[in-house]
Amino acid sequence: MGKHSKGKYSSGKRSQRRSHGGKHAIEKKRRRSKGIIKKLMFIIILVILLIFVIAEIPILTKNYTEENINNNNVTKDEEEIILPPEEVTNKEIPDKIGGYDVLGVIVIDKIGIEQNILSKTTDSSLSLAVTKFYGPQLNEQGNFCIAGHNYRGIFIDLKDLQEGDTFYIIDKAQSRSVTYKVYKKYTVYPTELDCLSQSTNGKKEVTLITCNPGGLTRLIIKAQEIKE
Repeated sequence: MGKHSKGKYSSGKRSQRRSHGGKHAIEKKRRRSKGIIKKLMFIIILVILLIFVIAEIPILTKNYTEENINNNNVTKDEEEIILPPEEVTNKEIPDKIGGYDVLGVIVIDKIGIEQNILSKTTDSSLSLAVTKFYGPQLNEQGNFCIAGHNYRGIFIDLKDLQEGDTFYIIDKAQSRSVTYKVYKKYTVYPTELDCLSQSTNGKKEVTLITCNPGGLTRLIIKAQEIKE
């Protein structure tokens, strides 16, 4: 074989190797592109699922709360006569606890609770007793809202109260007590604030508020000045 023939042969082999190498590189890029596309599709599907779940949460929350409230809604009798406040002369109530003014005392005989009501709601005051969360002066017209931790000796047994149960609140300044009857019990989420409404048609109401186990929802007990 001549030198010219050998050169052609060698050149042909190099061309074949370059051709095979090029095909191999193209195939490798193609496989890599397919892998990237699969990953992108997976991420897109995951994002769509997350958007769907997030969109459903408010709907489920609203439905749950409305159902809970409807199941526990009780109609009040508007024709009852209000009892006058009862004067209290033998109850010793401290002026302050932990630097907070004491407004009065709430007594719930059914669950064995007798707690001083402090004037402000803070992390510190809530660790000492129940507190005024919102509303008018104690035992006055409007909705007096009381908050308390779901702790033993405070509001842990609040869940046991039912419609028709009673409790009374002693106003330290006036030395008088007013008795209230439970008319509604329900659960809300922390962002739902309708329970704080002051629209009571000139009546005296009390709202008791505590956390449910887990802390994700709040137990609400609504009561109105007792009538005979």
